[in-house]
Amino acid sequence: MWNSPRHKLSIARRLSPADWLVLAEAWWTLLGCYLALRRMSFETLATPVNSTPDEAPGLPDQVIPAERTGRLLGLASRLHLLPMTCLVRALALRRMLERRGIPARLQIGAGKTLNGIQAHAWVEVQGQAIGEPGDIPTRFATFKSVM
Repeated sequence: MWNSPRHKLSIARRLSPADWLVLAEAWWTLLGCYLALRRMSFETLATPVNSTPDEAPGLPDQVIPAERTGRLLGLASRLHLLPMTCLVRALALRRMLERRGIPARLQIGAGKTLNGIQAHAWVEVQGQAIGEPGDIPTRFATFKSVM
């Protein structure tokens, strides 16, 4: 269903001009993070760009714009020419949220499944996982806080 032209067209019709700009920004940010992961250390990429600490409470309504940005980034990752892993998506989303002045925390966790161990990366704003199912924090034990 996702690949059908009719479905893609229905999604495109629902996007506002502002959404299209965020979608384009997300596409390019994903590409930048994808390429940067192949050339730079993870520590360099995981370090926040701005000086806003991750623990800063921010404004109470920052989760809503963060969720919208996360949804558009998810759409951009599905439309991308390159395969986007959860780490690339999380790094890109955090960069985009930083640009908007929204304090975000990059989280990496692992969980045991029937098929072995599974790892996942995601972004949290005010303790809420952005663009992820609500059970992410319970399915994955987070490693020591990542910047």
